Formats: sequence, C-alpha cells, structure tokens
Amino acid sequence: MRKVGSRELKNRLGRYLELVKRGDSLVITDRGKPVAQIVPAPGDTRKPDLEALLSRLEADGHLRIARRPLHRFRPVKVKGKSASRIILEGRR
Repeated sequence: MRKVGSRELKNRLGRYLELVKRGDSLVITDRGKPVAQIVPAPGDTRKPDLEALLSRLEADGHLRIARRPLHRFRPVKVKGKSASRIILEGRR
C-alpha cells in the first residue's frame, strides 16, 4: 500500500489512478497523517496474471518463452585497440 500526500495526489492524479486500476491501494496523507484511502473498484480488484499474459503474448507471436536456462556469456576477444579507445581517439 502506497502513501501519497494530498498535494502530490492533486498534481499527479492520472498517474495514481493508473496505479489503482492495476490493483494497488493508496493512503492519502495530510501533513503526514493518514486521512483517506483509495482502493480499486469491486469489479476490478484482480491483478493480471503474469503467466497468462506471457502465454498470450507467445501465442500471438510477440515473444518466445525460454524453456531452458541461458548459456554462460563469454566475451569475444579481439586483437587491437578496444572500441572505447577508438571512440575516445575519434573525439580528439
């Protein structure tokens, strides 16, 4: 549950309403003391299931879910100057 001051809520109301739409609750404070609470509407209390969302994106072809762990990364060794040195020399 997030705490937000009344002035901050007034200035960024749209941002905080998006948080409430996602299922978060807000406690509104006035000079540091809690005075109100904003909670999601009764029909909108469920958070989207991450697994279901990823499965749907995979079915639509937008991503591929990894089925096994990634291999260990090994940097490629290159002869000559490093890329950062070449960039620095080009700036002179």
